[in-house]
This record gives sequence, C-alpha cells and structure tokens, in this order.
Amino acid sequence: MIELLVVIAIIAILAAMLLPALTKAKNKSKQTSCINNLRQLGIANTMYLHDTGQYTACIRTAGGFYYIWQPRLYLYMGSNRKAFSCPAALPEAAWDININTTLRTVTGLDGKPDNYAVTDTTRFSYGLNDWGLSLNYRPQLGLGGDIDGGLSQGPIRESGVRSPVQMIVLGDVPALKNPALISFNANMDPTDPTQGHTQWPSNRHTYRTDLLFADGHVETPRRNDVIDPKNLIWRSRWNNDNNPHTDIPDWTVNPTWANQLDF
Repeated sequence: MIELLVVIAIIAILAAMLLPALTKAKNKSKQTSCINNLRQLGIANTMYLHDTGQYTACIRTAGGFYYIWQPRLYLYMGSNRKAFSCPAALPEAAWDININTTLRTVTGLDGKPDNYAVTDTTRFSYGLNDWGLSLNYRPQLGLGGDIDGGLSQGPIRESGVRSPVQMIVLGDVPALKNPALISFNANMDPTDPTQGHTQWPSNRHTYRTDLLFADGHVETPRRNDVIDPKNLIWRSRWNNDNNPHTDIPDWTVNPTWANQLDF
C-alpha cells in the first residue's frame, strides 16, 4: 500500500510538472491557428485590393450600423467563416449564427438579407484598423471608416498607403462575454476609451496580439507596446501615411486594463 501511494504521489508530481507545458503548447497552437487565419484574410485583402483598387473600408451607417469588411473579404475566402475568428477567443465570438447570438439579420450590400450581419453590438474577435489614430482627422488615417454618412471620406486607394509593410490592417480585439460592454467590436482602435475597450488590440496570446499588415505579413508584438501613445514606431503603424502624428493628443492607457489578460 505504501509503495502504491508513493507511485501515485510521483505520478501526481509529474502531472503537475507537465500541466504548465501542456497548457503552454495548447495556447501556442491556438496562436498559430490565429496567425494562419490572419494570413488567409491577408490574401483575401490583397485580392480585393487588386480587383477594386481600394481597401474594403469598415462599416455602413445608413439604416443602422452594418460592417462591410467581413462580407467583402468573404467573397475571396471560399466560404470559410471560421477564419474570421481567433481560436483563442471566446467561442461565442465566432462568425456563426448557431453560436454567436449577437449577430443580426440586416439588408446587405447586395440588397438581400444578411443573416450573419455584424453590427456595432456584435461580439467579434478580429477588428479592422478603420480610422488610424483619430476618426476626426482629415484626411483619414486608417484604411477607410464609414462608407456613408457625415464622417465618410471615401475609400482608401492602394496608393493611399505609403508603406504597406508598416500599415496595420486587421488584428485581435477583445471578445467580451457581457454584451452590454460591446461597442463596435469589429473595429480596432488603440485609443478606445469605452468601458469594455472592445476596440483595443487584444492581449489574449500571453499578453501579445496578432496583427495583419497591408503587405500580408503577420506580427505578434506585446499588446501594451502597440497601444502606447509614447511609442512613435507603433503610432506610425496605425496611419496610412506612416507618420506618428504627434499633433494628435496622447490618449490615456488605463494600467488596470492594460495589464489584465483579456479574451
């Protein structure tokens, strides 16, 4: 009996030692899948750009907010909706009407009902860099925000991005369980001041975020570097002119939010 207890104790110790390694491997696997998703979206983005000469822009405002970057890229994705969500994010953030109850039915760009419509209150795990560092800046700094309404400045042409290798296109954003905290969750904005900060880049990959750039490559920097207003390199990478725009006031980064691991 004593020998059996010793064996059981040894097994328990070995399992305890192995568990962190297994967890780390699982998390790494999910991040790898996330990177692959973003690369696929990057290919779709490049194909859309070549076909139209412009970036997808972000959202339609007429008749209620309706995100257009997903359906525009979806045309090049071979019916693959799974690539539009991070495997490490909350499952309920998937672009799947059977899982994500925050998806809506809205009239799409083709005039037909879109049962998978992403709106301003939809939980999502990837966001588009629509406005860069400021939605009020003229000319616009991101990849195109609203396609209509008072804030619209028209599309961003291919020539409108000075350095594609430096320009952030898409990336991880937090996917919160509480729908009351969701606010334009399919945008990505380092200055987001809302309570749920659902437009911030997410740090779900061990405090790192996965980001797709306009040339199609993906990087995995520390999220807190990406949102740091004092980091001029990252400030530049949010803007289509590759300028840090220090004329735009620094935003506040709440340490409680910044140092908390999200999903």
